[in-house]
Amino acid sequence: MEPQLIQFLAALANGRSRARFAQISLGGHDGVPSDERQDRLLLAAGVLRQPSEGRVAVDDGALHALLAQVRAARPAKPQGKIDLLPRQRGPLLDVLRMLGAELLGPSEVVAEKELNARLAERVEDVPRVRRALVDEGILARERDGSGYWLS
Repeated sequence: MEPQLIQFLAALANGRSRARFAQISLGGHDGVPSDERQDRLLLAAGVLRQPSEGRVAVDDGALHALLAQVRAARPAKPQGKIDLLPRQRGPLLDVLRMLGAELLGPSEVVAEKELNARLAERVEDVPRVRRALVDEGILARERDGSGYWLS
């Protein structure tokens, strides 16, 4: 993580700096009167600008740059994984049935740990999809999670 981002998060973790940042944010484009002591952490983080002598305002460009750094540092989404399930019931059931058929054979029974490993290769949110598979009757399970099978 970039040092500037860490400094900004540290400033926001400080209650007084966070309140000051809110005050400066509400001050708009022209800013508010500067306070050297209160603005120290935010200035060090590089998220303030000085629109005129004795005033400070939020530097929108600096915030956008920090956001771009965070986005660039995020790991890429693995290709081919399902990250969202459809909301409509019909398409949801289609996806879950397809997953169920890919995960387990007709008479195969697997432990939760093995099912989770198989799901992790195909979906982003393993617990949610596993629950949906059971809730929608695609998979059945032992009460203790020791076994899962196609319904």
